[in-house]
Amino acid sequence: MTGAYWHRVREVFHAALECDESGRAAFLRDRCGKDAALLAEVEGLLAAAPRAGEYFSSLAERAGTPAAGRPRDLAGRRLGVWRLVRAIGRGGMGAVYLAERDDGEFRMQAAVKLLPLGLSTPGARRRFLAERRILARLAHPGIARLLDGGVAEDDTPYLVMEYVRGDPIDAWCNARELSIDHRLDLFLRVCDAVDYAHRQLVVHRDLKPDNILVDASGSVKLLDFGIAKVLEDGDDGAVATTRIGDRPMTPGYASPEQVRGEPVT
Repeated sequence: MTGAYWHRVREVFHAALECDESGRAAFLRDRCGKDAALLAEVEGLLAAAPRAGEYFSSLAERAGTPAAGRPRDLAGRRLGVWRLVRAIGRGGMGAVYLAERDDGEFRMQAAVKLLPLGLSTPGARRRFLAERRILARLAHPGIARLLDGGVAEDDTPYLVMEYVRGDPIDAWCNARELSIDHRLDLFLRVCDAVDYAHRQLVVHRDLKPDNILVDASGSVKLLDFGIAKVLEDGDDGAVATTRIGDRPMTPGYASPEQVRGEPVT
């Protein structure tokens, strides 16, 4: 199998993983077309994926290490003035906990993000610290603001964000059966936040419904700048062309230039 063809197989496979199982067959027919070999390769990977997860989980359990699917629960842990209450989100770029201020000064809730156990590699740590620096330069009502940050006793970096009680933008719209006009009005508010980030030379690179929440009042909040890129003056946004697995992205929402490893501007 050539490198270009394998790149295509992996591209379709990762995109298919983002689809609901009910619509996956139609998605594959559309993406693979008449390429029966491509369809067979992707279907084989999809069939093997659940077994692969079970295999690595069992290895981790035998080694006495929490598996990636069963991360250690850090509820109750204190980071600076913050006490972790419960996990509210997990992903490849970090685990997020609801936290409460615990210094007796005043009551406040926040969202604390940490690198997940076992993924504190030099590259992941660099991206995490870069996210913290990026958030520190952004101040917009449509972007969840940075409140605090630091490094725990075990050298785990963390950042403290505004806690947003809301739903992903697509679920919020569908639950309320919003009209096209109302959806576009909401979309324009998202665009305003993204435009502000761009004017600060920040490209988010992971815009998707799960990273755009809408609260009960209808306010939009853009989250998770974990793979964002800062384009300094004179920077063309070039990124090294590497294997697709080395480029953090959400395949179902990534831009064509991200998938191809071209400059992101």
